[in-house]
Amino acid sequence: MAEQQTQPPPVPPSQTPPPLSNGEFGAFLKSKGIQSTPLGNDADSVEMIEVETKDLVKSCQLLRDSAEAQMDFLVLLTSVELKKGYQSVYTLHSTKTKKSVRVKVTVSKENPIVPTISHLWSTADWYERESYDMMGIIYAGHPNLKRILNPDNWEGYPLRKDYIPPVDALNGPHPLTETKLAEKTLSKPS
Repeated sequence: MAEQQTQPPPVPPSQTPPPLSNGEFGAFLKSKGIQSTPLGNDADSVEMIEVETKDLVKSCQLLRDSAEAQMDFLVLLTSVELKKGYQSVYTLHSTKTKKSVRVKVTVSKENPIVPTISHLWSTADWYERESYDMMGIIYAGHPNLKRILNPDNWEGYPLRKDYIPPVDALNGPHPLTETKLAEKTLSKPS
């Protein structure tokens, strides 16, 4: 007797997922007149939102000072390079409610300027300097925006995808710029 083969159910045509709705903190900012783009939750269930550069300081101040949010702790400020520009990412936490939110701001590669929040959280001072030093984001209004990890005369921003390190005693030639020398250096006879 032949086995009857079952066909898998037809795959429904791809459907566009519904747009994300504002979480608690996106809705809070909206109630205060600030538009944010909901980005969902991360793997730790932390709400992620994106705000316009012009709204960053006001958003952070509202999240810090309001009785509803109480985000009294800047856990982390980091930066990311995207195809469309650079992103400054702020992880805020409330030591009272134990809730967190991640606020993102994206700026163009041609004009990577974000307002400082170092006057809101003193820890932003060094975080912004590190982001400037490694990614080249300029934090307008920062009281002492200078390199923090690299020497003052360092050229370029090491975390950018187009960064080519210098050739010196610690760094050999970069294979994209000095291919022949790199091939000679890297292909040693066995």
